[in-house]
Amino acid sequence: MKKIVGIFAAAAMVASVFAVDFTAGMQIKGSLFNYDGASKDVSAMSLWSANGPDDKPFIFSASDDRAGATIKIYDAKGTKIDMDELTKVMEGADDADETKIVSTFSYMEANKWNIWFKPLDMLKIDLGTVDTKLNCETITYWKGKVLGGAGWAYKATVELDGINFGVALGTADDSTKSWFTKPDAGDSTIGETDIFFNYSADFGTISALFVGTNNFKAISFGAGYKNTFGDLTIFADAAFSHTDPINGLKVDADVKYAKDALTAEAYAQVAASDIEHFGDTMAIVTYAKVAYALDFGTVYAKFLDDNLKADPAALEFEAGLDGSVGAMSYELAANVKLANEKVNFGIPFWTRFSF
Repeated sequence: MKKIVGIFAAAAMVASVFAVDFTAGMQIKGSLFNYDGASKDVSAMSLWSANGPDDKPFIFSASDDRAGATIKIYDAKGTKIDMDELTKVMEGADDADETKIVSTFSYMEANKWNIWFKPLDMLKIDLGTVDTKLNCETITYWKGKVLGGAGWAYKATVELDGINFGVALGTADDSTKSWFTKPDAGDSTIGETDIFFNYSADFGTISALFVGTNNFKAISFGAGYKNTFGDLTIFADAAFSHTDPINGLKVDADVKYAKDALTAEAYAQVAASDIEHFGDTMAIVTYAKVAYALDFGTVYAKFLDDNLKADPAALEFEAGLDGSVGAMSYELAANVKLANEKVNFGIPFWTRFSF
């Protein structure tokens, strides 16, 4: 708690010098009803806090023309062991309860650190959390892409007349991890190296990404294209991977239509982990979503299948409503999942409040 208060105090101190942006909010999830087709268990009226890194409960950013920083503070989960209860179980005590040995607890964690600065107008250096990837769909916002780079790295980007070119040296948020190491009596090792390129003009945006890991013994490279034609936005990508002696391939395409109250998007990806055995290792990913905005909220339906070729089939269908009550937004859905030839049905909901 003292750490969080200190961060807030620092935010107030620098507000007069830097352009400060602070957002805060919270999210509570729940399930009104759930049926598990495998176990045939039924549950109702579940409720839990959901304020992890992707839910963005607290985000603090500060910047001037030449430098900036971002930090995210969110709810994390930990586990603890009750040693007294463990001793009772080991000794066979009559009042021993195995279910009480391990319990979970929540705590606030500061993470996703990023500092950037510009030693030159056209050169930007990022330290910490970075995000480098080819095109990605906006149905799940993270699953539908063919290639992504490091999440924690040294990153240098040159930005000039619609061109972005850069290099990221991936490491880990750990003082014992380095991009390059050379023990006194051993071989050197090189961590992840990303090289990326984007160019935007009237014809759209073309992008390319190279990712090398494990001393460049595993490499991937891909390219993509994205453009908007009136109400229609499209993108397509292809990525090739090589880890001796296996070569892989991923190709995807996305079409999104948005006009007035209607939004519709369809995404497809064909991926083969081994080109030599293309048919046997191929997966076909398909996502689709349609949403329509009404006075009381937005109704939507979406379909998710991570592999149309999977046997038995594993897919998900959801229909729901996005709405708001005052400053609180909510989402209520009916969800059907098919897995291992069993049907699961649930009525989940999400409530979010920003302040």
